Amino acid sequence: MKHILTMVILCMTITVSAQRGRDGGRMQLSAEQQATLQTKKMTLALDLNDQQANKVYTIQLEQAKKRKAFIAERKKQDRPELTKEQRFELEEKKLDNMIAVQKEMKAILTADQFEKWRKIKLKRQQKGKRKHHRRR
Repeated sequence: MKHILTMVILCMTITVSAQRGRDGGRMQLSAEQQATLQTKKMTLALDLNDQQANKVYTIQLEQAKKRKAFIAERKKQDRPELTKEQRFELEEKKLDNMIAVQKEMKAILTADQFEKWRKIKLKRQQKGKRKHHRRR
């Protein structure tokens, strides 16, 4: 009986802590805080100079604001099921945005920094895809 009770408590604890950490705490940060942290991480990873860091901060801030606005809009909609056309439009907008950010980053970073940035980004995308597939 003790073992069963222990297992139930353990399962409940894991479930609660897993649900609590879903967004990684990003939604609790302001867009400015998110942009600052992301810029500092990129500065460390890519050895950005001050001018590059300021330009990257501007891009990161814009992206964080867009992300927050999108999430707020989706929450208002009570998660209606999207049609194929709506999903296509969302994916197309996302990819257009990614292309625009990539062009901006290419203009700011040196060739070596840009390649390193792309590798880091690709690794994160692959990690995210693995997580997404596990949830289903």
